[in-house]
Amino acid sequence: MGKLNGAAAKRNIFEDLKMSIMQGTFKPRERLIERNLAARFAVSRTPIREALHKLAAMGMVRIIPNQGAMVADFSLQDIESLYFVRLHLERLAGRLACSKVTKEEINTLVTLNQGLKKAMAWDDFSKMVEKDQQFHLTLIRFSKNPFLIKAIEDLRLKSYPFSYYYWRSNQYLRSSLADHNRMIHALRNRDFRLMDTLIEGQLNNSKSRYLKYLAQT
Repeated sequence: MGKLNGAAAKRNIFEDLKMSIMQGTFKPRERLIERNLAARFAVSRTPIREALHKLAAMGMVRIIPNQGAMVADFSLQDIESLYFVRLHLERLAGRLACSKVTKEEINTLVTLNQGLKKAMAWDDFSKMVEKDQQFHLTLIRFSKNPFLIKAIEDLRLKSYPFSYYYWRSNQYLRSSLADHNRMIHALRNRDFRLMDTLIEGQLNNSKSRYLKYLAQT
């Protein structure tokens, strides 16, 4: 990788590390060693340290005194607590979206889901993650409640280190694609009960995949 400079270097390093955690290149509990990352990006340790602290503020990384940084991991109690809050907030966002969404906004979701389908056909994992997240974040924003949107986005960021185990399963990704189509159907029909069921199902699947990983490790 060529040498990066200034603000562009910091932004690229932060985004690259964030995406690497989201995609499972760096897994929960894995150490993020500054000298190795500095060599990878051909920069000094200072922008690496800044990116790690920014990720720590988002809850994706933990910095342990005298030990360094590691990808965040979660206990069983953490998982249950986080998903309890996510479930209630995202169901609320789904209900609000059902009542407020426009035809043009629904078409945006259709386009995003088509992008996910293409990424799956190409077996482009990075693009799959990107399109899946864009779909859900866009749906949440159709609730048109900025405080609710911000709360959910923050919780989703904290969930990324273990969402990887959901995304890596072709079975669940294909199920997610079908669920997206059903969510679009729910929006068109203002069917908040169906939306509730779909959101709960996806969150429970994501949680179950990470709990299985915890049991294995």
